[in-house]
Amino acid sequence: MIPYLTAFQEYQKHDRGESWTDALDFHLQRGAVISTPELFVMARPVRREWEDDLHTMLGPVAKAGDCWHVWVGAGNLHELLDLARRHGVQWLTYQRHGQDRLRCVPLVHLFKRAR
Repeated sequence: MIPYLTAFQEYQKHDRGESWTDALDFHLQRGAVISTPELFVMARPVRREWEDDLHTMLGPVAKAGDCWHVWVGAGNLHELLDLARRHGVQWLTYQRHGQDRLRCVPLVHLFKRAR
């Protein structure tokens, strides 16, 4: 299955409070949407030191964020890592399905694991 459809189906399984269309529109306007045959990601720039709820709510965007919050992602994340590195991103945050805990991972750590 292509990553876009995988991300869409997983998003629909979990009530996130925002519709897929609203989240996609928001990220197209204020964040980033990457869609290739190998990857689909919606992310936006945030500040790592922000409170967790500012990362996980659809809204706050940092103009010069050192961190990207990945709202949804599926497929091969190597493309995301390359893009983030080119934009000076040092951290990625995300939440796993149905978990409250915000995960914050240094980009350097992800590059080591991707090799």
